Order: sequence, then structure tokens, then C-alpha cells
Amino acid sequence: MTNFGVELFLRYFLEYALKPSAHSSNLGDVEPTYPEFSGFVFKLQANMDPKHRDRVAFIRVCTGKFEKDMTVNHARTGKSVRLSRPQKLFAQERESIDEAYAGDVIGLNNPGVFAIGDTIYTGKKLEYEGIPYFSPELFATLRNPNPSKFKQFQKGVSELREEGAVQIMYSIDEGKRDPILAAVGQLQFEVVQFRLQNEYGVETILDMLGYSVARWVDGGWEALGKIDRMFNTTTVKDSMGRPVLLFRNEWNCNQLLQDHPDLKLSAIAPVFSSQTPVEEG
Repeated sequence: MTNFGVELFLRYFLEYALKPSAHSSNLGDVEPTYPEFSGFVFKLQANMDPKHRDRVAFIRVCTGKFEKDMTVNHARTGKSVRLSRPQKLFAQERESIDEAYAGDVIGLNNPGVFAIGDTIYTGKKLEYEGIPYFSPELFATLRNPNPSKFKQFQKGVSELREEGAVQIMYSIDEGKRDPILAAVGQLQFEVVQFRLQNEYGVETILDMLGYSVARWVDGGWEALGKIDRMFNTTTVKDSMGRPVLLFRNEWNCNQLLQDHPDLKLSAIAPVFSSQTPVEEG
């Protein structure tokens, strides 16, 4: 009786579910019938199998046909990547697969190659619109009080950043190496500390910071370099090395824009692939 009605439900679910649709890219809207293979990384998950400390990239096949061990191009890095050991995952069940088609989701081992928002493809260069990071409202410095756990701390922070569990920023002062966690809600901080403790064996200390507004600088460091003085503003860099301005409140942000009308700020991190994440430590 435990499976009563499940097959019937799934059959109707497939009937009513949306079919694969077009995706926005640098080539315009790409239909699922596009002949070349392309896929989009929408999720990363570390330690799904605690015994093996694996890292899995979840990829939606957008166009074409996926085949095991095929070699594809990685849009963000420009490198070639061989897609080995593909899996189909359902809850705790895993099943090896040899092929997949538009609309399917596959899991691939991720040795640090993939990031959320990445595009992989064959044929003409293709890059789908990435997933933006929205402006956080809570900020805190994360400290590791145990120097002997330095490597575990760095690994844990890096892998949780890749997953998108929290945004990571760093001071532009090279003497300050502790990461700055940036989140929308307090729960994100608690999740990060819990997972660092339980999955990486690292206890951490969280020091809250008095900021509530973050803005990315349109034009990057070059545009910021044209500003001579900024008051009530702290400059940090995100995991992609881009400048971010932190403010205690909206009033301070608006005051800076009034003092420097040519400065353009964005509440959403720009989505592009010309940079690779900053490796701290």
C-alpha cells in the first residue's frame, strides 16, 4: 500500500508538467530543438555522500543529446571538460546513465570545475544567462579560532560558497583574511556554521557587522578608481573579485550617489563569465 497511487500521480504529473522551453543566451533564445548539446549548472551540492565527501554539479540539459564521456566546452573558463560518471539522482537513489535529452537533469562529479550559472556546450560558443546574486542585508565576519583547522576551514567556506549557501566577500586590506558572510536572513549564517561543524569538523565564531546595504559598482574597479573620497562607505570584493560597497543604511548609499552622480551602483551582482572566483588563503 505504500506505493498506492504513486504511478498514477507521476503519469498525470508528466502530462501536465511544462515541456522543455527556450532559454535566453548570447545567441538569443535557444530552443530545445537546437541540434548541438548544451547544459546549464543550476545547483551544486557538497557531501551528498559523507563517506566519499563528493561534490555534485546538477546540470539541466537544455538542447541536444548528452552522452557519457563526451567532451564539451566550458563557457566561463574556455576550457574543454570531459563529462564522465554521469548520474541520475532521485532522493538517496543514484543511477548511472549513458545519455540524456533536453529537459533531463544529470549529476556530475565536480572537482571544482563548475559554478552555479555555468554553461557547457558543443559547437558554436553558447552561454546562457546566469543566476544573479541579490543584495544581502546581513553581514558578519567568520573566524576560525583553531589554526590547526585552517585547511578544513578554507575548504568548507569555498565549497559552501560554490553551493550558493551564502555570499562570501573579502576585505581589500590584505592583512584581513577572514571571509565576510553576506546573507539575506539569519538562518543562512546558522546553516553555514552548522555545516562547517558537522561536515568539516570546524568550529567558527561569527562577528556581526553593522552594514545593511550592499551595492556592486557598475564598471568595476576602473569606475571606482575615479572617485576621490567616499564617506560612510566600506569597499570589499566579492568572490569574483568585483568591488562591492557596503553601507550602514540606505541614506548613506543615497548620499554617496548624490556626491558622485556619475557613479552607477547595482543591487544585483552582474552576471558574466570573464572572471574566475577569487581563491582566498
